[in-house]
Amino acid sequence: MRQVFLDKGLVVLRQVCEPLLDDYSVLVRVHYSFISSGTEMATISGAQQSLFANMPQKIKKILESVATNGVEATRALVSGKLKGSVRALGYSCSGQIVAVGSKVRSLQVGDFVACAGSGAANHADIVCVPENLTAKLSGSDVLKHASITTLGAIALQGIRRAQLQLGEQVCVIGLGLLGQLTVQLAAQSGCKVFGIDLVPDRLDLARQLGAHHAYDARDPQFLQDIIFATQHQGADVTLITAGSKSDTIVQQAMEITRKKGRVVVVGDVGLGLQREQFYKKEIDFLISCSYGPGRYDVQYEQQGIDYPYAYVRWTEQRNMQAFVDLVERKKIVIDPLIGVEISVDHVEKAYEQLARQKGLGAVLTYDIEKYDDSKPKISRVNTNIQFIPAIHDTVRVGVVGAGGFAKIKLMPILAKLRNIQIHAVVDPDAANALNVSRQYNARLNLSSDADLFSQDLVDAVVIASPHKYHTEQALKALERGKAVFLEKPMATTLEQYQQLYAFLEHNPQARFCVDYNRSFAPFIRKIKEAISERSTPVMVHYRMNAGFLPKDHWVQMELGAGRIIGEACHIIDLFYYLIDSRPLSISVETLGALRSDLCPTDNISVHIRFDDGSVCSLLYTALGNARMGKERMEVFFDGKSIVMDDYVQLAGYGLDRSFDQVVRTPDKGHEALIRMFFAQVQQEIFAPPIPFDRLNRVAQLTLLIDELACKGGGEKEL
Repeated sequence: MRQVFLDKGLVVLRQVCEPLLDDYSVLVRVHYSFISSGTEMATISGAQQSLFANMPQKIKKILESVATNGVEATRALVSGKLKGSVRALGYSCSGQIVAVGSKVRSLQVGDFVACAGSGAANHADIVCVPENLTAKLSGSDVLKHASITTLGAIALQGIRRAQLQLGEQVCVIGLGLLGQLTVQLAAQSGCKVFGIDLVPDRLDLARQLGAHHAYDARDPQFLQDIIFATQHQGADVTLITAGSKSDTIVQQAMEITRKKGRVVVVGDVGLGLQREQFYKKEIDFLISCSYGPGRYDVQYEQQGIDYPYAYVRWTEQRNMQAFVDLVERKKIVIDPLIGVEISVDHVEKAYEQLARQKGLGAVLTYDIEKYDDSKPKISRVNTNIQFIPAIHDTVRVGVVGAGGFAKIKLMPILAKLRNIQIHAVVDPDAANALNVSRQYNARLNLSSDADLFSQDLVDAVVIASPHKYHTEQALKALERGKAVFLEKPMATTLEQYQQLYAFLEHNPQARFCVDYNRSFAPFIRKIKEAISERSTPVMVHYRMNAGFLPKDHWVQMELGAGRIIGEACHIIDLFYYLIDSRPLSISVETLGALRSDLCPTDNISVHIRFDDGSVCSLLYTALGNARMGKERMEVFFDGKSIVMDDYVQLAGYGLDRSFDQVVRTPDKGHEALIRMFFAQVQQEIFAPPIPFDRLNRVAQLTLLIDELACKGGGEKEL
């Protein structure tokens, strides 16, 4: 399909894969999308600035990244920036639904809708939009006008924040697209409207659309004129819909607003307030947040959880629906706001006209009749699975999920390996897939794993997608005979674990590994060697000072399955590796705090007793300070002690001095594990870096610990 991107400051139209449909969203075939002369042109202008602007701040960020992520990861991040960034354009469109997620309830295939959201309602043939970022239309006849709904909802939310009353005097500063909509909405609310702008044509248009007076901001008399027009009282409400970094606009708003009046900032302006007018008039200063309540709330937008109608009357979706209703009843005039209507195939011409200040906005049209509705056929799963060793010159690798960890840690390592080529990058964010594939010279950038497996495109798959999808994607790859390196965890539910376990049990030749890297760290290998000849059981205490994550972070939700499953699993595997014995019992304690901001799986103490008499404990907490360091392990045996701090310092007590070691860069074993896995992938007989039995036991025990923690703690014999 076609999609519009901003690539190194240039607007380009590219062919990309269709977006992946999730449970809470709908796929919409776009008929019209709207280009705003304000927001989108500002985005393009910002992208065209020099890469070397604000160098002191960028140097500071680079140094912070080196301290946090290491030199290799920082080099990869900087390299990605230097090669240029591709960004999806568009955030307001309209069209017809062609597919519906399994948990969508209010929409169905065939419905006509208006869509909103940066990164969702793109300029593209097909878009994937969350249910709560859509508004249903009565029919197809208003599709073109409804493509402006995102801007309409923003203007409407500003009106609601202003709490306009019938007969009030309202001043609108900035008569661009957003300002012209605000003028109409204020006039529809029964208010006397004044408009202010620098462009004469916009002043004339505002008068046509309902403004009683419109003033040129370049005229030194305009402030005095407004004072006289309001009988020396000032406006009851001033709405700022302009876009400027200057602080002058907000000061002017204070001057033209009456005592105890209201100033509402809708646009992007400088907020350097001077106290005198603000204080003397006791003005209420308000910020309007985009489309309304729900914006930037992950649970509302991404999981379809609506706010109660009785308590939050106007959410962002209800604002969108209200604006659509005004458009359908012809209460809002749209045609004068459209400067040009042009095919998406000639999208660059639309942006060129807006850059020359010809029109407030532009509508892109999509040739629906010529759109190819065919979808790639997914190859059937081979019931007679054959794992073919990748013994040819280059192993083709597909990376599924190009998020932060993949970009910072996994892909820089893969790029260094001989005879390994990152051949495909799969990510639901088309712009991100394009950026990452360009950075690593990958031949393919895809939107879904279905696209990857529709043909024989790769030999091995590295899966670094959100945790919820790990098992399903791993099975898809394994069933097609691919080698799979799965970024932890192995499974997020017992059902997932059982499915993957059953497959591995019946296919012991599968080339499969989970990224439990700690056991491959040089310090851990050294500790393992030191305790291998012990005569007593071992006491191990591991502390993970993980740092706080809010409940709306993806790791804490269904996507991530929590921090025990997502991160503490590393340490469970480490215990298995060090002790090399069967666990007999487990005890879990959780933090006894009646606070809604603390997740039960973030602060736990776990004790595991093994059949050789050893005891391992894990203290995992989100309450600590980051300056303390993240990981520390203490080991006690045979009258000896070992302390490992953050994989940079190792100290032995009762051991030879040569045991002690300090390094500048922490090494948690990522590279060693990845190198070993891909070396084995190319062999006739695959020797798994981590035995399958250990992978299964770690997955089982991790799920059990999580279950006990969610219940508030408990004990269990194994």
